[in-house]
Amino acid sequence: MNDKREMLLNQSMGKLFVSLALPGMAGMIVIGLYNLVDSIFVGQFVGPAAVSAVAMGYAVILVNQAILSLFATGASSLFSRAMGAGDQKTMDALLGNVFWPVALCSLVLTAITFSFAPGILFALGAREEILSLGIDYLRLLSLGFVFGAVGPALNFLIRAEGQMKTAMKIMALGTITNIILDPIFIKVLGMGMEGAALATIIGQSLFLLGDFAHFRSKQSSINLSRKSFRINWPLMPEIIRVGFSGMIMSLAVAIQLSILLSLSSSYSINSNIVMSTAFRIMSFFYIPIFGISYGLQPVLGANYGAGRFDRVREAFWYFGKVASAIAVGIWLFFQLFAPFILSWFITDGEIVAEGSRQFRLFLSSFLFYGLIAVFIMLFMALGKAGKGALLTLGRQLFFFIPLALLLPYMFGEIGLWLSYPLGDLCVVLFGMILVRSELKLLKRPHYAGQ
Repeated sequence: MNDKREMLLNQSMGKLFVSLALPGMAGMIVIGLYNLVDSIFVGQFVGPAAVSAVAMGYAVILVNQAILSLFATGASSLFSRAMGAGDQKTMDALLGNVFWPVALCSLVLTAITFSFAPGILFALGAREEILSLGIDYLRLLSLGFVFGAVGPALNFLIRAEGQMKTAMKIMALGTITNIILDPIFIKVLGMGMEGAALATIIGQSLFLLGDFAHFRSKQSSINLSRKSFRINWPLMPEIIRVGFSGMIMSLAVAIQLSILLSLSSSYSINSNIVMSTAFRIMSFFYIPIFGISYGLQPVLGANYGAGRFDRVREAFWYFGKVASAIAVGIWLFFQLFAPFILSWFITDGEIVAEGSRQFRLFLSSFLFYGLIAVFIMLFMALGKAGKGALLTLGRQLFFFIPLALLLPYMFGEIGLWLSYPLGDLCVVLFGMILVRSELKLLKRPHYAGQ
């Protein structure tokens, strides 16, 4: 542990970025590929309606991610702060606090989703072909929710150790398996939507096995034993307090996606298909940006725990500048190559041509996403759950929902496409105010986490 702690406390930000953020980006890309490749393969082999069906299933997956985020985000923040303070006892106690709550809650979600899949999808705007395809996909996928939640949740602890490369390799194992099996199950074996779901479940199972293989190895900072699988109840309030903002983030995205799918369905099936595709692409490309912030999290947490507030500020600015530069580059890619990107998922040239303008408009705020990611992570890493939740809720709910309801009423369908980027702009301005205040506090000589 001492070598990792010293690295986080003393290594230059450039080296830390290379060793933590780049693997973090790659690892998050790997996670994002799970559902993205499902969308691509079903779009090419089943049809455009299948893309919307997978997107509606993704809204339920986000609820599963909210469950794992509640415990994994809080535990990883606590883990990195304990590492900075040299508290091995706390580090060893966190695995059980992640494993059991996530597994049990995911099993409950499986029972609900399998039983009520038709009603859930209908509420999201699914009708006729989209509804039929969505039921096939979601019911089978729900049987693997426990693997899809516990694997990523435990991987949070590996990233909190500062072992981003190991975390990325484990994630890659599951994703590559999924990518290989998708075309075989969907096309070759003729399983269609159920084939996409089964490939995902198998990949996620290998993900979980990879996590446990790491914790049993000498590379892990956790001293694994039977006690590791016990819930340490005194730690749970802090885990939930900090992880609340991570949970809210996923739930808010699920609500946001549900609103977008439902409202776009009221215009036309083509509008719904393009909205589903645009949201999936946005989510996938935002993931590596947020991966930078996950690389930033152990640096912030360890230095905060050690009282190195100057390094906290330095890390925030360094990682934030790089994340912003990458976000601007991705934004340019969206604006210049919209038809090409849409054609990955949609084989109907008419839908691609009509949807390119809407796609560009929807993703016009992506250049701010580097700032949004590091703003949120600053508060999560420092244990400032309230401010982190405010930013998260601001982005997904407080600004977006009023705009999504008001702008279509004023401007028609184009107002719906405008509501998302305008909501992002509002949260960036709000975030600047919160971050400026926090960075001022960190400059105080006797700052102690006020």
